[in-house]
Amino acid sequence: MKILLVEDDSSTRDLLVFHLTAARYTVEQAADGITAQELADLWNYDLILLDVNIPRLDGVTLCRQLRSQGVSTPILMLTAQAEDEDVITGLDAGADDYVTKPFEVSQVLARIRALLRRGAQASTIPSLVWGQLCLDPTMAQVTYGTQVVPLTPKEYSLLELFLRHPKRVFSRSTILDHLWTIDDSPTEGAVTNLVKDLRNRLKRSGVVDNVIQTVYGLGYRLRDLPPSLNQPNEHPGVETLEAGATDLSNGAAGSTALGADTTLDLYFPVTAAATTLQSLEAIAARFQASIQQRLTVIEAAVRSLQAGNLPPQQQAIAQDEAHRLAGGLGTFGYEEGSTHARQIEQLLGEPRPLSRTATDQLSRRLLALKQALALPPKPVETEGNGLTTTASPCHRALALALAPELINQLQEEGGDRGWYLECTACLSEVLQILAQGGIEAVVLTLDQTVSLAEKLAPLREVKHRYPQLPVLVLTGQDSLEERVQVARLQGDRYLVTPVTPSQIFETLDHLLPQSQAPESRVMVVDNDPITRGAITELLTPWGLQVTELGDPGQFWEVLRQVQPDLLLLALEMPTFSGMDLCQVVRQDSQFGNLPILMVAAHPDTVTVRQVFEVGGDDLIGKPIVGPELVTRVLSRIERSRLRQQIEQMRHHQALYWAQQDTSDPLTQVANSLHFDAFLQQQWERHCQDQAPLSLILCNPDELRAYYKVYGQQAGDAALRRIARTLHRTINPNIDLVARYGDDEFGIVLPNTNLDGALRVVSRMQQAVTDLKIPHPTSEAGDYITLSLGIGGTTPTATLSSSHLIKTADQALKDAKTRGGNTFCLYSMC
Repeated sequence: MKILLVEDDSSTRDLLVFHLTAARYTVEQAADGITAQELADLWNYDLILLDVNIPRLDGVTLCRQLRSQGVSTPILMLTAQAEDEDVITGLDAGADDYVTKPFEVSQVLARIRALLRRGAQASTIPSLVWGQLCLDPTMAQVTYGTQVVPLTPKEYSLLELFLRHPKRVFSRSTILDHLWTIDDSPTEGAVTNLVKDLRNRLKRSGVVDNVIQTVYGLGYRLRDLPPSLNQPNEHPGVETLEAGATDLSNGAAGSTALGADTTLDLYFPVTAAATTLQSLEAIAARFQASIQQRLTVIEAAVRSLQAGNLPPQQQAIAQDEAHRLAGGLGTFGYEEGSTHARQIEQLLGEPRPLSRTATDQLSRRLLALKQALALPPKPVETEGNGLTTTASPCHRALALALAPELINQLQEEGGDRGWYLECTACLSEVLQILAQGGIEAVVLTLDQTVSLAEKLAPLREVKHRYPQLPVLVLTGQDSLEERVQVARLQGDRYLVTPVTPSQIFETLDHLLPQSQAPESRVMVVDNDPITRGAITELLTPWGLQVTELGDPGQFWEVLRQVQPDLLLLALEMPTFSGMDLCQVVRQDSQFGNLPILMVAAHPDTVTVRQVFEVGGDDLIGKPIVGPELVTRVLSRIERSRLRQQIEQMRHHQALYWAQQDTSDPLTQVANSLHFDAFLQQQWERHCQDQAPLSLILCNPDELRAYYKVYGQQAGDAALRRIARTLHRTINPNIDLVARYGDDEFGIVLPNTNLDGALRVVSRMQQAVTDLKIPHPTSEAGDYITLSLGIGGTTPTATLSSSHLIKTADQALKDAKTRGGNTFCLYSMC
């Protein structure tokens, strides 16, 4: 089922997308009314989830326009306006239901299911069966006999699509429309792979008969039941294929509602709780980061109001931010804060000028809102499982027989790299954990004290039971015989110790399934329209975007516009031949490596030699044989992509080694040499541009005492965490964080005045406080805190960057003198 979500608040939108996706819906997103209207005109959705207060075109107007165009898609409205009059207005505009913010996600999902059932006139019978294969949409579970069949979300959705419509043939493009969003934009090859994966998964679960039938030239359909399995349905709680068969017409009303009242791990154990929690935590963290920015806007409006100078535009912006807070705070656990924000919104919406009483009320409500936000939020729960949002990495790996020191390093760095590592020393425990699901990769260390057959036994066992699971093999010796045996057992990667945690995590990242490649573009240049059309018909079903050109004189203009991944050139053409065009391409620095295939009517030995001399990659003779053309085109495109990936890897490797000369080995931020060079470069540039430049010097309070209490290793680990945290608070594409001294960091902020530097300092202090690194011996607090010195100026030729460093350094010393956990700010004269 495909849902269009229209919501301008990114945090609320991310939260809804997460839960809707977990409930097996395909979700398209729009942040404004105009974009939503364009999407609704282009695509048929099963439901539209529409916020009322969205930019460019409000939700009520959009709803009214959709209904006037005859769109009958169910519309569920979201709004922070809970008055009866607002609800009536939305329903009169054509909405089918209404949910007020803050909302419970479970309530939104329940209303979506009710609307889909109502709109599709779906049967209340929950299950679909094909022989002994049973799909229960309510439980999101597939069983074969009494055995649960584990499926990925896409495999589950594909099987349900076929079971819902057993008499229909689905083309690859139709399946793409039902199972993927516009942003995913995979090729039709993704459908082929998905069908193959589903077939293999069913076969491994004991389904002997092939459930999905290929209709050559058209697509796929559900295979008719064999006579031995085609028995009358004796169970009233199960829907037979005939009862479930519906026609997929255009529009939402023609689709049967797919059950979505699901719990993730019921049918798909690979989706583990850790992934759910981490995703929710990330969404909540992004919302938390936006709160302070919105409060700053409201505070500025209150100050302007108290000063008697509040422009209408500033008041409108502040009211809009208060509206966003009112809708989002309750959803993310700040129910009291949501109430205060809604009252602030109402006060800011009063006619101007605001009275003195309203101004005082606004100030009090703002103070109450800050106090409410200082309290911990109510834990956000996922629907039906009670899991609260606690930080957890998004990928899980299982390690066998790793060295203890390597385990500590991997677990310490894993959180920042998006991995959670479970470790064990026993093969039986490995198999038990794998049986529970949720593991995405395995790291095996070969025991060098036993024979080759014994050391490879764990790899053999894991690959025998889980052939698709990526396995990284670590070994203490580099042996050709061992490499060959690991390759024969389908080991995915082979690393020789010693290795760093970064090498292991980079390897694991590469082992994860990659996203679908974007659609490849092919440009066909031939003055014969019949040949061009035939080539297009042959290549289009393979997910290739084909551009035809009949006039070679327009070749260069069209080439630059299309930016193809491969060229197909006719050898003989008027004005310019294919060889002429091939030589032109090979001379260009941008397109010089583009794969070029020539098409000739009568290829002979001389022609073949000439084609390769001018730079052609291959020659295809006429009449064109379809499978031969498709194979050659796809293989050339794949080779070209592999070459580009290798070049990118080499480029990244070169950048990595260059970075080693500019980064600090302990903290992995810039070192002092790079800091000095960068600051001087920015000073000279800002001197020319007459733009503001700020510098922050900071260090953790009483870090030396921390080292004495906890030791060198713990102290270094704390310093690394602080460095990474500081780096996350800046814009790494513009700003720079560097280790300036033993326990001192320097932050260069180009094009930033002192007000902007203060905002960065506020983020840094909060971020380090949130780390909650215990430091009971510190006089500044129970946890590690920061002292910061800020310097800023607009550089001139009469001063130098050293003056800015001295200013920031003096500010840092004064902050330390005040007891730490604070900052001082000095402006250069």
